[in-house]
Amino acid sequence: MARLSHDSPRPSQNPSFDDLLKTIDYLRAKRRAQLQHLQISYRTIQELRQQARRANMLKQGKSIQQISEIPRCLSDLLHDHQHLPAVANRATCGQTPSYNNLLATIQYLMNDSRSLSQHQTLALKTIQEFLEQVRYAYTFGPGVPRSVAKPSTWIGGSWLAPSADILVPAETLWQNGNAEGALALVGSVLVRHDLTVQDDVHANLLVSAIKRVLGDLGQASKCAEDALVIAREADDYMLASKAQFHRGLCFFNQHQYAQAHFCFALASHLDGYQEQIEVNSLLVEDICRQLPLDHPGRRLDLTSL
Repeated sequence: MARLSHDSPRPSQNPSFDDLLKTIDYLRAKRRAQLQHLQISYRTIQELRQQARRANMLKQGKSIQQISEIPRCLSDLLHDHQHLPAVANRATCGQTPSYNNLLATIQYLMNDSRSLSQHQTLALKTIQEFLEQVRYAYTFGPGVPRSVAKPSTWIGGSWLAPSADILVPAETLWQNGNAEGALALVGSVLVRHDLTVQDDVHANLLVSAIKRVLGDLGQASKCAEDALVIAREADDYMLASKAQFHRGLCFFNQHQYAQAHFCFALASHLDGYQEQIEVNSLLVEDICRQLPLDHPGRRLDLTSL
């Protein structure tokens, strides 16, 4: 589009002021969404970096430290992009902008959007790097600490029991076919004020597992999300990983296969869960291969992770 001088009249074939303002509103909304995606990517990379450091891993001579600076780069990027330069704010600063200023704002926002897209691509590649190295380390890495677990069993193909002493009665009821009775018992646990973080997370995840098997995917997803929030607030990485596993099961049942696969990857190191996660991950991959490339189930939305 040709630039206009301040004194030249605006040709009738050019967009109107209203058209330009609507375009700016759209680009600003897109920019906010891109920044939100980058923030989610940054948080995900930070969590994966914690996994990498815990495993103290090296793969093919490439250390985690070599890519650990990328979150800092993303952090700097987010800081730099929080505020638009003056030219991009002229359209909403209370003064009547000139036509040329609107064009300059649109040009700036379009360039900025391209830059953010490039950084988001870098972030996704970084996440994939971490996922590959985390999986490698917990599968083949020497010296990875393993906790000694109590004898356990899977209930309903999705719940590893026993999870906590306080939940054993509910787990027993569910195992014996009384899902509603189990939900009632877990409900009585959740209202207690002396719950530990571990018991709180496990109780929410048990409700999620039962609700999911009963077909109440909305409540199942909500309880898994609640458990993840509690675990993250407590900075308990292992509990957060369990929550990701159950979120993956919910996503799978909602046909959001890319989301499910990502959650399973985040939980792939959990003791006792590897076989279930591998089976579910292979099933997801097989389903995705049969879906059209533009199928919604193949889209990965980081804002929901």
